[in-house]
Amino acid sequence: MKKALTGCLVVVLLAIVVGGGAAYWFIMRPAWDAGSAFIDQAKQWQQVAELDKQVRNTETFAVPQDGRLDEAQVKRFLVVQQDIIAALGNDWQMLDQRFKQMDAERKASGREANLQEVLQAYNDIAGLVLTAKKAQVEALNRNGMSLGEYRWTRQQAFAALPLLANDKVPDQLAGSSMAANAELLRGHKDELAKGMATSVLGF
Repeated sequence: MKKALTGCLVVVLLAIVVGGGAAYWFIMRPAWDAGSAFIDQAKQWQQVAELDKQVRNTETFAVPQDGRLDEAQVKRFLVVQQDIIAALGNDWQMLDQRFKQMDAERKASGREANLQEVLQAYNDIAGLVLTAKKAQVEALNRNGMSLGEYRWTRQQAFAALPLLANDKVPDQLAGSSMAANAELLRGHKDELAKGMATSVLGF
């Protein structure tokens, strides 16, 4: 962070020496805005890391040797997923659409994203991650679920998700843990699909 601030100050000093008033608008202000975005982003990521410490269930999760989910795990996992999705609302979709629009405009004009745009994009994502993490921690605590159990359950659930596209599990997977998990999750295909969108954020 200190290096980033030092870099901004150097740019500001050069702007004062070289350009006067015009330099303020074209160099100083963008540099300051970019630096502020970087600092805000760093603070948000720090808060995300601190929130993990608020999960009350800190017991080491014993991974089942057969790799199979049970109904109670699935229920707890889906409740947490639903709370995360509800907390994000339409923000994730709106942000995704805005980024696509900005990317299309840059390609049309034949230019690359500038520093301020890149930092602002990361800052927006950091804000979404912070919102999702708060919802996740609160839901985990309400359901007595540890991070270890949640992450393992999510991994197994999303691994089985492609099998839900068909009514029947392929014969070569019959009897496998993935097939058993798919059958357990079959009634929750739409809920899992929504959760896949937020899994990009790590939840």
